[in-house]
Amino acid sequence: MKSKSFKIQELVPLSIVGLFHEDVLWNMIDDKLIKSIDKIKEVFPKGSIIINNYLWSGDRNQSGIRTKNSKYYSEGSMHSVGKAVDMIFTAYTVDEVREYILANQQEFPLIGGLELASWLHVDVRSRRKGKIFMFDTNGIQVKYE
Repeated sequence: MKSKSFKIQELVPLSIVGLFHEDVLWNMIDDKLIKSIDKIKEVFPKGSIIINNYLWSGDRNQSGIRTKNSKYYSEGSMHSVGKAVDMIFTAYTVDEVREYILANQQEFPLIGGLELASWLHVDVRSRRKGKIFMFDTNGIQVKYE
C-alpha cells in the first residue's frame, strides 16, 4: 500500500532508498501506519507534516523506519519494524494533534501508541482494552488513554 499524502523518502532513511525498488520499500511500512498517517494529514490539512525531510535538504532522516546502522535504532522499537513515525507540524502544535487523537480515538482506530514528546510519535502497536498506550521518551508507560 502506498500513502496518499507522503512520499516513500519521508518514511525510510536515505541509506536504504537506493538499495530497494520503491514497491519493496512501501512493503516495509505497515499498512495500518500508512492509513493512520494519511488520516492524520486528512484531519490536519494545513501546513506541512514533517517526518523525514532529507529529500528537501532537511536534517531529518530517522523519523520513520530505523535500521540497525541508525544511532536511534532500538531492537524493540516500533520504528525498527515499520510501525512508527515521528511527526512535526508546521501549522499545529504537537499537543493539539495528540489531544485531538486521544479525544477522538474512534477516528484513529489503528493507532496504538503515542509518545509524550516535543514531536508526535505515532505507532500502530495493538491496543490494550481498546485504549492508546501513552509513554514518555524513555519508553516508560505513563497511562492508557
